[in-house]
This record gives sequence, structure tokens and C-alpha cells, in this order.
Amino acid sequence: MVDIAHILRESRIRAASQHFPPFVGPEQESTPLNATPYIAHLSEAGTEGFLSNREGFIEQLRVGLARLAALSARPVAALLGGSALDAKPDPSDLDCVVFYEADEAHPPSGSALLELQRALKRRRLDIRFVPIDGDPLLLIKIVSYFTILYSKSRESLSIKRGLVLLDCREPGIGNDHDKSDLSL
Repeated sequence: MVDIAHILRESRIRAASQHFPPFVGPEQESTPLNATPYIAHLSEAGTEGFLSNREGFIEQLRVGLARLAALSARPVAALLGGSALDAKPDPSDLDCVVFYEADEAHPPSGSALLELQRALKRRRLDIRFVPIDGDPLLLIKIVSYFTILYSKSRESLSIKRGLVLLDCREPGIGNDHDKSDLSL
């Protein structure tokens, strides 16, 4: 049995020490478990933990997720990228896509999401909100787009960095990736 939680944790730690390259070892030996995006739970990020050098951004992300939840949208995951994952000492912002599940009875309005996006932009979060309960083909396209966008530098087509995928679900809610037996 493969200890997925161990592989995810070790590759994430190794990637963080190298400023999140796309692969932490030889590309030929990489798998979806040990390469970008590097996975952590939101509770592991920030103060004295994973991404502690970006605590200000992580705290603003937590504020944004709480405000999103107040709009009847449950945050599921956040894909982080851009120069905030580089060695840059003081990046201007954090690029982020938040994937959420909407309350079917009271989904958030587009204007409320746009207002939240603008408010978070003033707090140095370049954030997008994407529902995960729509057309799966469109969701895959969106993830692919932001993966490429966040992996490169502006005006370049070369992949420069990997990404971080934060699990934003409450512990124990559908996030049992550490109990899986995958042979990837």
C-alpha cells in the first residue's frame, strides 16, 4: 500500500525548500503525487507552518474564504501560484483561484462575488472564484488555464514554477486522500 499522505507531505516540504519547482526530482520519475501542484490543508499553511514566509497572504486568503462562505458558497480548494511562490522577498500579490460549492437554494450572485474579488484585490490577493458544481469539461479547462498562467512569468511561455493546492474543506469532509491506495 502506498502512503499517499507521506508522499504528498515530503514532496511539498522538498518543493517549498526549492521555491516550488514543477518537479522536485527528475521529471521522468515524477507522478501526480510528487510534483506540482503541491498539496496541503489550509490549516497547515501560515504561521510556523507551510508557506509561513507568506503568512500575510494566507491570512488574507482565510478572510476571503470566510467572506465567501458568508455568501453561501463553501470553499473546497485554492490553487496558489505566481511570483508569491518564488524566492522573491516581497511579492506584490498572491495569484489564487478558489473553487467552491454553491448552496443550491441560495447561490452567491455574480455581483457579490465580483465585489468580494475587488475587496480582496485591495488586500493583495489576485483571486478568482470558480464553482465546481458546473460542467466538468469547463472546470477542467479552467484548471488547465490557471495552471499554465500561474506557472510562468508574465511575457514568457516557459514554465518557471510549480503551484500549491490548498484543501479548504473542513477536516474529515471528503478529504481522505491520505487513506487512498493509488499506484500512480
